[in-house]
Amino acid sequence: MNRKIGKRVVTTSLVAIAIISLGLPVHGQTIGARYDRASYVPGDGGTLSVTVINENPTATLEVRNVTIYWPWAQLVDGKWPSGANMTDNLNPWTTIGSRNSGNNVLVKTYSFTIPSWYGGSIFGTSSNCPDSSGPRYDTSYHGCVMAGITANPPRYLVNQPLSIQMSMPTYTPVSIMSQWLPLATLVILIIATAFLGLTWSRLGRLSKKS
Repeated sequence: MNRKIGKRVVTTSLVAIAIISLGLPVHGQTIGARYDRASYVPGDGGTLSVTVINENPTATLEVRNVTIYWPWAQLVDGKWPSGANMTDNLNPWTTIGSRNSGNNVLVKTYSFTIPSWYGGSIFGTSSNCPDSSGPRYDTSYHGCVMAGITANPPRYLVNQPLSIQMSMPTYTPVSIMSQWLPLATLVILIIATAFLGLTWSRLGRLSKKS
């Protein structure tokens, strides 16, 4: 008797799990980002291409906005500096098709300028980003790309970390030849001038004697 009840409980549980699984939406949406260069130095400018892909086989995807917190986003002297983040509120909202529609990719490109004080790292940087529920704005965020999409409730696709690779500073040593060549040239010119002056003086004396 107990064995039959146990089987019924297990069967009922499996059916419930199957029903719940069938009722869950298949999102299949991804977001990525790519810089226009492999590395940068402080003060450089560049572009970042943000890509949103809808892999859902049947449903479209409506993108409302794109928000970027650059790797150098942080409070500076207690203030949020200009250029630390940016927001693109799409108007109208952009709808991209399902996976096999041939129109399931959205690409947006944004420009940036790296602050002169930002050194970063040659190995990239870490990030601090929200989850899919947000919130959208916070001064603790850095290194994030967020795409707001239409859902119930509204949510975000978050790409992290948005790292950036900074080039190592280079130093070109000045060779000994390049240091001494101008000085040697000056010395030679002085000697040549003195020699010409001495020769001219002797020629003048000889002409007087003759």
